Amino acid sequence: METKPLLRDALTDRLREFVVAQRADVPIRISPERELAEQLGVSRISLRHALKNLVTEGLLTQRQGSGTYIVPNAAVSTIQVLVANDIKQNDPFYSEFLAELTHYCTDNSIQLQVSREDVLKALKEDGSPLVVVGIVGEATVERVRQAKRLIISTQYYPDFLNLTQLLFDDSRIGWEAAAILAEYGHTRVIHLAGPSAYPSAEERTKGFLDAAKRRGIDVVTLHGKMNWKSGHKLGTDVVQLLSGDDPPTAVFASNDWMALGLMHRLAEERIRVPDDLSIIGCDDIHMAGEVSPGLATFKWDMDFIVRELFSVIDAETATKSRTRKRILLPARFVTRESLGRAPGME
Repeated sequence: METKPLLRDALTDRLREFVVAQRADVPIRISPERELAEQLGVSRISLRHALKNLVTEGLLTQRQGSGTYIVPNAAVSTIQVLVANDIKQNDPFYSEFLAELTHYCTDNSIQLQVSREDVLKALKEDGSPLVVVGIVGEATVERVRQAKRLIISTQYYPDFLNLTQLLFDDSRIGWEAAAILAEYGHTRVIHLAGPSAYPSAEERTKGFLDAAKRRGIDVVTLHGKMNWKSGHKLGTDVVQLLSGDDPPTAVFASNDWMALGLMHRLAEERIRVPDDLSIIGCDDIHMAGEVSPGLATFKWDMDFIVRELFSVIDAETATKSRTRKRILLPARFVTRESLGRAPGME
């Protein structure tokens, strides 16, 4: 009666030896179940049992519709994420980043621990890296700095904090927005700027104004909060500017929510986008592609930032020292119907 369990245990041991010998720095797909069963001369039922054991052990991971993969060697077994108080649960960056990070950790058998700043528990140096999302307070910064050697932030921080900053190049986003509007013939534009307290908004504004000046673009800057309500409210000022003698022909908004609020306000006044006013946003939230006309915007590749994150973790874990790096990642422009040529440029 013990023959079958013993055979399955022996098969698990055999597969474990094979998997350990094949492990590398990247996931490796093993043969499909039917082929592997034939190669080993065992039933598919016994093979499934052995595969399940190795999945439980964290040596294999199974991706629906893709196959079974050998989990790569990981520099760390646990990663901690600290979320700032001002980051809302439905924040598009945080939601997408956490989803992609969770997917990566699951595939690589890395334990993921997420804490919010206001309920942060005691920190200890256990070798696990800490990823900071958002801008945390000075007291939290000090706690983190004292407790953790490897700290990575997805937001800009002053140089006094010993951490690696992995950011999207917001200044470059603003620069490219101005270049695109110039290419489409827009010479008088509006910039909906976010609060200077948000480094990403400030950098986008600086990059946009610098590039616009170099290209001879006249910019009217309107300041507001980075949400739909603010964009809708600023829309009243935009409508007034459009009724002037030298009306603007385009808008660059600091984020998509401001742009979408503006588009709703323009629709109330029967002002057509992009015929009367072109609009570019930033972030490529889900609604950007669902509204009509679709919102032209800048998109970050979240899979790319997570892969870069773990590349940094692997490299810095090996050095075992604090670093002060700033790694700027590019964003991709997504062309949609809200962007058109300036009048006379058709």
